[in-house]
Amino acid sequence: MFWKIFPLVLACLFSIFCVWRALIEIQLKRGISTRFYAFVVMALASLVGIFPLIQLLQPSEIKPVVESQRQIKQMIQDLPGRIGETIRYEDGIPQSSNFNLRKLFEQGKKHLDNYEYDKAIKAFRAGLTLKGIEPSEAAALLIHIGISQYNQSKWDEAEGAFKEALDWAEKGEDKWGQAAALGNLGVLYQDKGEWDKAIEFCNKALDINEKIGDGFGMAISYNNLGFVYEMKRDLDKAIEFYNKSLKIKEKIGYEYGISMTYGNLGNVYRKIWKLDKAISFYDKSLNISYKIGDKRGVTQTYYNLSILYQLKGELDKAIQLLNEALMGFKKMGDEHGVAKTYNQMGVVYKEKGEWEIAIEFYEKSLKIDEKIGD
Repeated sequence: MFWKIFPLVLACLFSIFCVWRALIEIQLKRGISTRFYAFVVMALASLVGIFPLIQLLQPSEIKPVVESQRQIKQMIQDLPGRIGETIRYEDGIPQSSNFNLRKLFEQGKKHLDNYEYDKAIKAFRAGLTLKGIEPSEAAALLIHIGISQYNQSKWDEAEGAFKEALDWAEKGEDKWGQAAALGNLGVLYQDKGEWDKAIEFCNKALDINEKIGDGFGMAISYNNLGFVYEMKRDLDKAIEFYNKSLKIKEKIGYEYGISMTYGNLGNVYRKIWKLDKAISFYDKSLNISYKIGDKRGVTQTYYNLSILYQLKGELDKAIQLLNEALMGFKKMGDEHGVAKTYNQMGVVYKEKGEWEIAIEFYEKSLKIDEKIGD
């Protein structure tokens, strides 16, 4: 930066000196030729003074800033801030007379709660091998396997598990299991960016939930539909569905869901650049997530808040929040979350002009994306 400014300062000083000398010559009213010479010197001095300024402000110099701001706006439009809500359908397994099934199911849930996804999958799969399990119980086990795989960003495997769960639920005429499997497939298609497919499956789940009077399932379906419309840029419709979801969740006291919907409302207000309102919703979400021990919610909210502080120009605060998010995603084994956080750290360091660090984070993000096929 010094070597760009130094020629400008030098040229400006020189031009000021030349103009001063020329003005003296004009004021002394010497010969015509002398005054003409003075005017020429003034003109040349002005050109000498302004030329480095023009060079300094060439489009090649200001373009990266313009492009960077454009990229930030596009990133804000495209970024899914919270994941959709999956449903952990349990059927009657916790009250089953099959002791081994209950034991394996409880082990799997404990591992799932502790983000030990491979151990959870192993326990749920062991439950599937037991003799005499009902179709609805098989559906519940497969739904939990799918959720474990979904949380690992293994979307193709999760899709297979949810579809198999749907088949078992249909065989057993289990409406609750069908609604859970359909809703979870809708969430999966959200994350894959298949918006129309996501809407189709979320609506199928909602139809069943309304028929069986499952308010909890309706609240989740409304939230997930809001998420899809948010991604489709229909923000008014997104707010409408989020508020429907929030109303039911507050009525039944479902704090985890309230936290998630607050986060999603924060995303919408972020996209219409009402940043203070967005921060307010994120703070509400964060407080509830801390209260109920929702590590994923805390981690994702840190990530969302980092985007807002970047937009407000508080880059050090953004990096601090991204480091918190990175630790959280790593602890949960969420490679997709780690990759997007590395990428965002690259964006922030680029804004700070620290290109080497930015490139390092971009490369880390790319390496994980290639690994998981994102």
